Amino acid sequence: MAPDPTVPPRVPASKLVVPELPVEFTPRPRLRQLLEEASAAQVIVVSAPAGFGKTQLLADWVRGARGETAWISLDADDNDPRRLWSAVVASLLAVPSVSRNGGLQRLARAAALPGSADVVEELAAALDAVDPPVRIVLDDVHELTGQQVVRDLARLIRRRPAGVRLVLASRSDPPVSVPRLRLEGRLHEVRADVLRFTLDDTARLLTASSLELTSAQVAVLHARTEGWAAGLRLAVLALRRSDDPEAFLAAFSGDERSVADYLTGEILDGLSPATRDFLRMVSVCSPLPAPLAIELSARADAEWMLDELRQETALVERTFPGTYRIHALLRSYLIADLARSRPQTFRELQAAATRWWSAREEPVHALRHAERSGDGELIVTLVHGWGAALLLGGDLGPLQGALAAVGPRARASDPWLALTAAITHLEARALPEAAAELHNARRAWPEEPSAGLEALRASAELLATAQGLDGGPFLHPATDSTPSPADAEGAPPEMAAMLHASRGAAEFGNPEGADVALASAELQQALELARGHDLGYLEVQILWMLATLAAIRGDLRGMATAAEQGVAAADRRGRHPSVWSAGPMGLLAYADLLGGDPAAAAARSAQALGNGDPLPPEAEYTLHAVHGAALADQGQRSAGLAEMRAARVQFADQPLPPPILAGLAVLEHRVALLAGNLAAAAQVARWLGTRIGRTGETLLLHAWTEAAAGRHDAARHDAARLVAAPVHEPDLPILLAHTVVEAHLLEVEGALQAGDQTSGRAALDAALATAETLGVVRPLALAGPRTQELLSSRAEATARGHFAVRVAAARAVVVPDPAVLLTERELAVLALLPSLLTAGEIAAEFTVSVNTVKSHLRSIYTKLGVSSRREAVARARDSGLLP
Repeated sequence: MAPDPTVPPRVPASKLVVPELPVEFTPRPRLRQLLEEASAAQVIVVSAPAGFGKTQLLADWVRGARGETAWISLDADDNDPRRLWSAVVASLLAVPSVSRNGGLQRLARAAALPGSADVVEELAAALDAVDPPVRIVLDDVHELTGQQVVRDLARLIRRRPAGVRLVLASRSDPPVSVPRLRLEGRLHEVRADVLRFTLDDTARLLTASSLELTSAQVAVLHARTEGWAAGLRLAVLALRRSDDPEAFLAAFSGDERSVADYLTGEILDGLSPATRDFLRMVSVCSPLPAPLAIELSARADAEWMLDELRQETALVERTFPGTYRIHALLRSYLIADLARSRPQTFRELQAAATRWWSAREEPVHALRHAERSGDGELIVTLVHGWGAALLLGGDLGPLQGALAAVGPRARASDPWLALTAAITHLEARALPEAAAELHNARRAWPEEPSAGLEALRASAELLATAQGLDGGPFLHPATDSTPSPADAEGAPPEMAAMLHASRGAAEFGNPEGADVALASAELQQALELARGHDLGYLEVQILWMLATLAAIRGDLRGMATAAEQGVAAADRRGRHPSVWSAGPMGLLAYADLLGGDPAAAAARSAQALGNGDPLPPEAEYTLHAVHGAALADQGQRSAGLAEMRAARVQFADQPLPPPILAGLAVLEHRVALLAGNLAAAAQVARWLGTRIGRTGETLLLHAWTEAAAGRHDAARHDAARLVAAPVHEPDLPILLAHTVVEAHLLEVEGALQAGDQTSGRAALDAALATAETLGVVRPLALAGPRTQELLSSRAEATARGHFAVRVAAARAVVVPDPAVLLTERELAVLALLPSLLTAGEIAAEFTVSVNTVKSHLRSIYTKLGVSSRREAVARARDSGLLP
């Protein structure tokens, strides 16, 4: 039976109630403030696809906002004008300050009777009299499609009743003249880009849901969902059911059951079959240029369809003109669905995308699609054509995936694949795997290799040798000489660049000592080729090596200049901070440290370490060593020493140039002495001595230990001066240019402790002159107490110079006072304090009197600045004196 038009339609109470918020709802003050910024004359439009949190945002806002709200949740039945306006009037009458409005009470019945009145005009007139204004929220406006209700809503907006603020929430732009409202300044918009959850929003949502995830796991979840509220909430539900959050996040995608149900029910079911099929076909690519969408879908109108989808749903975006992307969760669902239901089509589309990207010289995209296509021959062709460029461009991930996809049998029979795989393993410092691939290349070596293959072989062998891997057994039997410049003749430019860089890198690991001139010349040639052919990753790595060479030569300014160029080159390509720039950042932080700016050194090294990517071992070691030293220079000696020791233990076996080993060991030894930890200082001294033999640096460590053992003992300082004296002799190898400065400063302190002011002043002049030439300030800030007094007395006379200003600034921020050292017997007694032994039992252990042990205890407490056994143990553990 048809409804009686004379009977007012029933308006369910649920339509007029502000929705309840879920328990785990996350307030978003930033968005509430954005809504509050709308002026009284503006229509607020909250427009975003399903699942972006429009309703919850508005419900939260109206509960906390000033003023009263009439809420109407729309549905398809509201395309009947009687039902729509009856619901609007009923909602208004439920507002206490409006319920007494006689015009609205009369309108309640008129709205239900067709043709009885101009409902829109009478509603506007009644609302003109409402004061203060009331807020009307129409939720799900996209449900309004009937011509009459659309016209009526547009009329109400044009009428601008004074007593109402209209809020429209919709999955697409509401059916009113949005452009006109925008032009008139009457539109306040909140769209999907603003509604996306930020990383902080995501963390708060998880906390409200009683889920404890690490910051890294929160970041993964945020990236997978791209801040889509529905995706996050569905993930929360699934995480509650999961016993292994890490595994869930690794597998989380649009194909997860709850996400898939939402996507199909709320989004895909609203599209035509042809549109759904189109989305499946083009979903294999991201980014998605319009010409590629045409190729994949065989539809000339593909760009038009993508634009339509973009306007209907923010799950399809236009990243820039002519290029689109599908939301990650939706795309992963579509891909999984296509691969399950039409596997052959899935593979064919991936192969088509491979060819399209390859033709446009985009090897990264091409390789990824080739790998997914499962076409081994296609992958091999791409690796042969693009492998070197990917290596030198730093795109190892796609290359490694492709090499894994072709399988070990293909690599064993193809020397080009094997050598490319070997170099990727060498980049990752995976030496056994690199050795196996070099062996494969040797067994499959052709009788007449191409120039490119020869250059690739030579590069792989040189890099292997530089990392301490014996390349000899892997050389081709006919090749009994070291790779030479002739290997690059006839090779493509990128192969020649790789070979020059490899020869330069090989000099770093030369057991006979690096030929700095040869290494520099090779690296300069490689740098020219890298810059000329846009080989960004190679350019950055070469600049890192050139900076290292400058450090080896003692050219600290040249080191900083080359490192700065390396960071700038990475930054131009959007790869800073990252694995690209970690090496040069370590050297810049080292320059900051030696320049007397520990705060800058700590900040720079922390930035490089904090990007989350695995870093080259030598870069990571440098960054941790410098960061630890910078902390120590600012007074955090225990934390700094712990970081430095841990880094050395972790990276102790990495092949590093002796000057780099010496530089990092010198930093750690100095911090150990400043922390009062003689055992740690002795350990690092032994470690360095076994690796570099007798050099000025090993003598320096010995001399420092002597001086530290008697801070105000003239005899000890004189002994230290004598130990360091050979540093000035021409026959002793010196690896660090500023070692000479340190030796001069030991001489200064020794002379001053002995009362020889003349010799002390002369040695200080020599130290200052050399330090200024090198641009090194830190040694002066950490000099002995008498040297500091002399520097202070000279400060007024020398403060006018730029270098003097730098020295004064460094002395103001670097903490030079070392901890008081414990004697060997005091350290032995300290080692027993964590036990339950009494003073008498400790005395028995050492066969001394109880009074002697008590005397040691008093001395230990005084030196550590504590007053009890428990405090002494805690302070010693903090200082690294106890495990």
